[in-house]
Amino acid sequence: MGNPIDDEHMEAAKKFRESVPEISESYREWQKSIVKETSFDAKTAELIMLSAAAAAQCKFCVHTHGQKAIKHGATNEEVAEVIHMASEIKAGAAMAYGLEALEYSEEQ
Repeated sequence: MGNPIDDEHMEAAKKFRESVPEISESYREWQKSIVKETSFDAKTAELIMLSAAAAAQCKFCVHTHGQKAIKHGATNEEVAEVIHMASEIKAGAAMAYGLEALEYSEEQ
């Protein structure tokens, strides 16, 4: 899987930001504050965000936070482990959510 953040994506992102500049700037400042004000070191913060990105299935977020985690010293093993953790959460959520299908079953 290559870099999903290509020129077309960047151009679309630019147009989006320009359509609501005040909101876009507030969002960027909020993003910066989360990373800046966390009690986690940069590597751990990026691994947490990578795990959340994988569970949310955001390919752009996975790419970005995966690269940032590696830049901050994460090993391939650590990256793989947080992806497995995200998979456990995603699978558990699907199972728990799916139980709703039996909520009104007559076979209880």
